[in-house]
Amino acid sequence: MKRKRIKKTLSLFLTAALALSAGTISAAAAQTDSYYAVGTEDGGSVENGGSVEDGGFELPERYSSVDLGYVTPVKAQDYSSCWAYASMATLESTLLHDGNEIGDMSTNHLNMWATTRSNGKGWIRNVFKDGFTLIALGYMTSWQGGVLTSDLGEYPLDTNVKGDQVPTDLARYGVTAARYLNRGDFDIIKQAIYDHGGVFTSYAHSGACMNAGNTAYYMPESYNDYYSGHSIEVVGWNDNFPRTSFSAIDDERPENNGAWLIKGSWGDNNSLGGYYWISYEDKYLFSSKFAPSYALLSYEKIDNSKKLVQNEIYGATYEFKYVKSKTLTYLNRLHFDSDFNVIDKVVFETTAAGASYSIYFVPDGADETPDNDTSVWTKLGEGTVDYEGYICADIEDFEYPSENGSIAVTIDASGTDINSSIGVGEWLTYNSNEVFTNESGRGESYIIDGGTAQDLMDWYLDNNQDDIGGTFVIKAVTKKHYLPTLLGDSNLDGKVNINDVTHIQRHLAELITLDKTAAANADFNRDGKITVDDVTKLQRFLAGFEDE
Repeated sequence: MKRKRIKKTLSLFLTAALALSAGTISAAAAQTDSYYAVGTEDGGSVENGGSVEDGGFELPERYSSVDLGYVTPVKAQDYSSCWAYASMATLESTLLHDGNEIGDMSTNHLNMWATTRSNGKGWIRNVFKDGFTLIALGYMTSWQGGVLTSDLGEYPLDTNVKGDQVPTDLARYGVTAARYLNRGDFDIIKQAIYDHGGVFTSYAHSGACMNAGNTAYYMPESYNDYYSGHSIEVVGWNDNFPRTSFSAIDDERPENNGAWLIKGSWGDNNSLGGYYWISYEDKYLFSSKFAPSYALLSYEKIDNSKKLVQNEIYGATYEFKYVKSKTLTYLNRLHFDSDFNVIDKVVFETTAAGASYSIYFVPDGADETPDNDTSVWTKLGEGTVDYEGYICADIEDFEYPSENGSIAVTIDASGTDINSSIGVGEWLTYNSNEVFTNESGRGESYIIDGGTAQDLMDWYLDNNQDDIGGTFVIKAVTKKHYLPTLLGDSNLDGKVNINDVTHIQRHLAELITLDKTAAANADFNRDGKITVDDVTKLQRFLAGFEDE
């Protein structure tokens, strides 16, 4: 296989690119010789509400999601799986913060999903190996999980399992938006914890930097001894946490008070029940070394009323910044399900914060590739990229005209000091070893640079001498288009009576099949599915107990 490898320095999230003049292409590949793995280590609250970003809310000096019940119990991690425990803890806190009744999310499910697949691709690892901070974001934004342990049942780690053998039909919630967090954005990080219960990040861990009680951690800038990457959930802060609580490393303590409250993954190992504090001034916490750090901003409850349409399941492993241009259009040609014929949301990843975006539905041309004639494109929405990360754009119920078509995202960075970019699933190496191999193919992604849509695989081959290529991270949340003629009239006789109740019951018993109109009428509680709840609600309506 051809790969043009160019040595370069990258952060963990791999957003660096060679600096070339405008209008040129950087011939780089996703080589990650400085890519840092995580997981190699040994084994006063207030009510939520308001926003600091609009200038009308002042964050408190201290906050704890633990006190508000937005956490599940501290777990004891297996092997090098801190990244799985921290990411699932962040999802748990986000859901609990919003009032969802949940239990623990399965870390084993995530760990085994993120192993090498039967075809030798995906994340090239087994369940005992280190992980990467990118893994769980792909898992959650592709609706592969999280999965509740109570739904999954006994599911021990299995060294023989392949990533594609892990069941994903039990996933309860799918993430649709996530914001990357940067080290210096203290108020944004605090607001994210306040609004969502917790955030995911990583730091460099060394036992030498932990105090005697395992309750306070600080690595000074001068520290240059052994450490390992460790992922955590941050669930609170205290601006007045005393600097004297931290151990002095080479007689050096933080200059100021203040610390983040951390949910650990080493079990109940201290007087705080497994929680501990990390100084605001810690050397690597929230830094680009172990990026991305992130908050989960929005999600969908997964049921049979919605479907995520996508060409990849691993999320953005790299940022497509090769073309130095202010404005580019990126397309994913998708195959839609005729039963889910309405686009409800479009999700894409980008680090082009401050740019504007426009979203289009692009029909196929004569050769089953995106039509280059923009006059036949349908604009679905537009907005501003308010942050780096996964952007979720609400679409006003666009009913697509055919099962094949493309979602195009134009990112325009004119007027900013950045170029257009978008997330891409691209192969990765670490210490010269392959750690991720994408499953990209022709006909999945296209780029428009100069007016004509070019297959992304051809672009990679022509410009990077790379025949593995990549897939853009552009997804569509679709739903069924319900057009009831008379809600409750499941037998289509123009009336709503007990016969319709019987008709729905026969359908549930698989004695008959309802057509689309009858099914829309039978969905009496309008939740996108036909269940015994519709029967009960219809019966109560007919008995006069409920208005409809």
